[in-house]
Amino acid sequence: MRVTGLGTGLDMDKLVKETMQPYRIKIQQQQQQKEIAEIKQQLYRDVIKESRELYNKYFDVSKTDSLLLSKNWSSVKFQTSNENVLTVAGGSDVKSGNYTVTGNTATAAKAIVTEGLDSGNSLVINGKEFTLQGDTAKARAENLNKELKAAGMNVSVRYSDFAGTEAGNQSGFIFESTVLGKDSTFTIGGTSSLVGTIVDGIDATAATVTGFSVSDFKYDANNTITLTVDGKPISIEISGASIKKDGADEIDNEKLKTVLNEKLKAYKLAAEVSENGDITFSSKVLGSKVENSNMKINGSVGVFTKGTDATYTTNTLDKSTIDGKTISINGMAFKVDFSEAAKNGISEQEYIDNLLVQQNVNMKAKIEGSNIVFTSNIAGSKGKADIGILDTSTGITMQTQGTNGEIIIKDDKGGTYTYTGTSNTVILDGMTFKFTGEIPTEGISVNGKSDVTKIKDKLVDFINDYNKLIEKLNTLTTEKRNKNYMPLTDEQKKELSESEIKLWNEKVRKGQLYKDSDISRIANSMKSSMRGLVNGVNGSMEKFGIKPVSDYQGTKNGTFSIDELKLTEALENRTEDVMKFFTSTPTEVEGLSEQEKYNSTGVAERLKSIFFNETVTTNSALIKKAGIEGSASISNNELTKSIEKYDRKMVDMEKDFSRREQQLYSKWATIESMMNKLNSQQSYLISQLGM
Repeated sequence: MRVTGLGTGLDMDKLVKETMQPYRIKIQQQQQQKEIAEIKQQLYRDVIKESRELYNKYFDVSKTDSLLLSKNWSSVKFQTSNENVLTVAGGSDVKSGNYTVTGNTATAAKAIVTEGLDSGNSLVINGKEFTLQGDTAKARAENLNKELKAAGMNVSVRYSDFAGTEAGNQSGFIFESTVLGKDSTFTIGGTSSLVGTIVDGIDATAATVTGFSVSDFKYDANNTITLTVDGKPISIEISGASIKKDGADEIDNEKLKTVLNEKLKAYKLAAEVSENGDITFSSKVLGSKVENSNMKINGSVGVFTKGTDATYTTNTLDKSTIDGKTISINGMAFKVDFSEAAKNGISEQEYIDNLLVQQNVNMKAKIEGSNIVFTSNIAGSKGKADIGILDTSTGITMQTQGTNGEIIIKDDKGGTYTYTGTSNTVILDGMTFKFTGEIPTEGISVNGKSDVTKIKDKLVDFINDYNKLIEKLNTLTTEKRNKNYMPLTDEQKKELSESEIKLWNEKVRKGQLYKDSDISRIANSMKSSMRGLVNGVNGSMEKFGIKPVSDYQGTKNGTFSIDELKLTEALENRTEDVMKFFTSTPTEVEGLSEQEKYNSTGVAERLKSIFFNETVTTNSALIKKAGIEGSASISNNELTKSIEKYDRKMVDMEKDFSRREQQLYSKWATIESMMNKLNSQQSYLISQLGM
């Protein structure tokens, strides 16, 4: 509490405030400059945010509806007369048309078991015995199915109440091959006798270095030893491996092992210390390719032993042993018939290769004269090559044998394609015919009609969003700043209403990025990317119904208008050209200049590159300047550092302000004191003089 003016009659608070006003104005100016920096930072971040949103919406190929994915340009929608059996999907280059489909799809072998399914009973499938477990028949079927999958067999099983025939209702287990086609067989019951000469695979071993012992580890003055690997010295502090014994340091073998392994991780080496103190170093990379590392300990050279490569398990047998028989390889059962090779005009080697692939057998086979050598695809001792001949005389026969598909597809122009094989998915002229059931006797009709609504709407949305962003960038860079409008001080805000403050702040924001180099560069790059032609594409933006606006001045500069009817027509009749105009990427040709690559790039790909380099990657100039949420740049950017600098400057100015203000009050207090003394003296003289 200050009580001033008693002696002088002056309002010292007012005098001090008026005297300090120039200093207060300087602090306010710093505050205003800080707020301007914050405004610019927010404007930059708005541009980054909106650019990223446009990038993610149209150019992110991880999104299923990305404009850059060719599947989203499909202009033909297919309907079939039996969607439960056949569905058809088309790529971007598919033409509309009608098709008829007849024939038979590939089927799987099937068998039904209705007896002997109690808990604890056993079933032999492909020569392997399984015990049924579970409280109910359904649970037992589910458990058996899991075991079949774990065993790698091409068989599945399910429980059903529809296991009977017209002769009578029954429930039971329905077994089906997971592989389609006439060779997709399996056996239930019977026995399997192993054949062939098996040579088991051997696991790979590691290269080792021996000849060292704990006694080779001598402490130096720093409690370290020097281990040399490939000529590179490694200093290892082993004080952590020592123990006190009879008052002296002694190395503890287990602790030494821990210390060595921790240090050698980076060199892909491991150490083992035996009870008698012998040390063996081994490579963590197995096989013979590991070379001698010339390991030394304090000058002593170790003995290197090369590692060995893993071998594969093989089974060699006479071809006649399996020809014409149902065999089981590692639990996968199928029939081998080498006469099929001649029927199909292929070699016996091709026949057996195709058969192993078709049956999903993880094994290779090589015909050598009258012999055939099967080799496991798994190296080492885990590889198996067990081949058995299945005796099904006491087993359950297939109620339904698998069949190959024979599908006939005719177009409306008189063309015919006949597919034979074991797949129920057929791809023709960019169309994918997917069958999930049997083709009815009367066949299935397919109708493909042009439907460009989805891609047309996507392009319209894209152009509209592009226009909004361009207008925003144009506005930011062409609006001039009125320097008469500076951020309001706290005193000024007290004199205005909320609406007046809001209006004032809008005028302050206006023009802060006038002719900004970064924003101008992005806007000009975007406009340039949308101009001109794309090499190899017959068409232009305007021919596709997208043309520059007639009023090409001010904020509309670089924007486009859309003739949706013309765009729809272009998509219906020239889908491929429109797609390439937007999504083309240049072919990798040696010697192609950057300009030639740019001219061969679609406009959407050009924009994608611009946005990625300018606003997506955190190394962009704009993000380095303003930062973006969700990355380290939020606090590590040029404007944030500038704002922090203003804060530090204002703190120092406030301290200086307080010091100067206190000095003034002290001076005025001195004057006040002197005046009080003068007034006292005057009063004394007057009283003495009797005045």
